[in-house]
Amino acid sequence: MLPKKSIKEDRSSREIDYKLSEKETCKVFLKEYNKKNKEDYRFISIGDPIKEEPSCICTDNLNIEITPVYYNKDEAKATWGLVKLMKKRAKNNHNNRNNKDKKDCLTEATQMFCDSLNERINNKNEKKYNHNGKLFLIVEEGVGLTEKEAVEYYINQGKKFTNNIFGEIWLMLQSAGHYKIYLLDKK
Repeated sequence: MLPKKSIKEDRSSREIDYKLSEKETCKVFLKEYNKKNKEDYRFISIGDPIKEEPSCICTDNLNIEITPVYYNKDEAKATWGLVKLMKKRAKNNHNNRNNKDKKDCLTEATQMFCDSLNERINNKNEKKYNHNGKLFLIVEEGVGLTEKEAVEYYINQGKKFTNNIFGEIWLMLQSAGHYKIYLLDKK
């Protein structure tokens, strides 16, 4: 039998894991951002939510708020699992289904991705942050299921958010252990 953990211990453990994840996400983002923009920002510390600080405090008065596109792997799989199934069906020569099914499924998954991304950005724009200097928002998709076509669609026609407070809003995708960043908005 496993030892019983109190709810408080479990919540504390998850919060520590989340903070470590934010720190690593920030460091990865800064590496890609610095390379892309010829900057030299570095991570300093995790922000204090009690003081309404952003997720990460960096050098040169850069502050970064981090949010996931999907709250968990199950949500991401629900969005993109159908896409993989339809692609597999399309490759099967013995399948009587037409490509319309595949197109509809891709459209639906892409729309779910766009809706999720817009919701996260709008929610973060409603928060109040205690910071000095620049404030960036990083929307992270660390599951590796989002497809490049969905990102291109979002950038070209799926964006529906109001940027009230962020100097820059970035999308960070992971794919096969590599990261790419996409600028979504700049004030």
